[in-house]
Amino acid sequence: MNKIIDFIRTSIGFQTLSVWIIVFVLAFPHNLWISVELSFIVALLTLTSIMAVYYFNQKVLIPKLMIRGRKVFYFVFSLLMLFFIINISARIETYLYYKFVKDPLPFYEFKEIFSMSKYIALLTMTFAISCMVSFARKAKETTRQKEELLSERKTLEARVLKSQINSHFVFNALNNIYSMTYFKDEYTSGYVLKLAQMMRYVMEDCETELTPLVKDIEYIENFIDFQVLRFECDKDITFTCRIDENVALSIPPMIFQPLVENCFKHTPLEVDKDSYIHILLEADENLIHFVAENSQPLLKHTTEVKNPGIGIENVKRRLDLYYDQRYTLDISNNPDSFKIELSIFLNTENSHVPDIKRSCC
Repeated sequence: MNKIIDFIRTSIGFQTLSVWIIVFVLAFPHNLWISVELSFIVALLTLTSIMAVYYFNQKVLIPKLMIRGRKVFYFVFSLLMLFFIINISARIETYLYYKFVKDPLPFYEFKEIFSMSKYIALLTMTFAISCMVSFARKAKETTRQKEELLSERKTLEARVLKSQINSHFVFNALNNIYSMTYFKDEYTSGYVLKLAQMMRYVMEDCETELTPLVKDIEYIENFIDFQVLRFECDKDITFTCRIDENVALSIPPMIFQPLVENCFKHTPLEVDKDSYIHILLEADENLIHFVAENSQPLLKHTTEVKNPGIGIENVKRRLDLYYDQRYTLDISNNPDSFKIELSIFLNTENSHVPDIKRSCC
């Protein structure tokens, strides 16, 4: 029983009923000096007239005419409704006055004019309030639907983008496994183990919308080790990771991975001994700062310059979905180097590169 009472108290119906009761209570005392019965009937008539205008406009005229674009018909029928209800209500009230008052005072001959003026003011105001409430509800419902559609679109697009990134990773990983199997049989088992760890991350941790930053870092480290094993001699490849050890951050899965993959894709490590890849990741409670810089071949194919691939575009779109305006992405494409710098502002009040406490590299 208490649950039913609580539901009634919190429901919109109870709130609406309370408003109508207040209207009745405010209208009731105006004619008590004549009689309680007359005061009750006139107050009930006033409440009925107000409710008739309010609900007929909100439930019939607006949905049937206004929302469907029939504005001229809406205007005409609104005027007819007000004219009809005002006249009927004023005449009934005037009739009641003459019925209950046996010896009318001299000003009672203007009673119908007074009643007409009263209902014109009350019902016109009621009509305006009805329009405002209806349009406010419509705007709120439209906003809610847009937010739901936007949320669904974000979820769907994030999943599509993530599936594209995962496919890209699998393609590169299988190619590298083939290369290692062909050239360095002694490293095959270790290579397969690293790939298994990476696949576990992709198949399990990437199923969530957010993943701990430390897991993404472990994935990048494994990926870089995966790439380093391809070369017989040492290469200038560094991954510097500095994070605040007291902060546990979560990010969209593999948000940095396409940028790391691009470094290896566009750096001539096999043919240029001076080529390099330098990757930096810093993070604290206010900011995540990622920098990836790599050398570029002196002779670049035009198609590669114009079409760098879906990696960076995917990153931009995912950043828009998850962080909106709370990030910056700067790209420097120089003749001999390519640098991309990403800053994600977790606290908009502090947008500087953080002081770092721990290095994992």
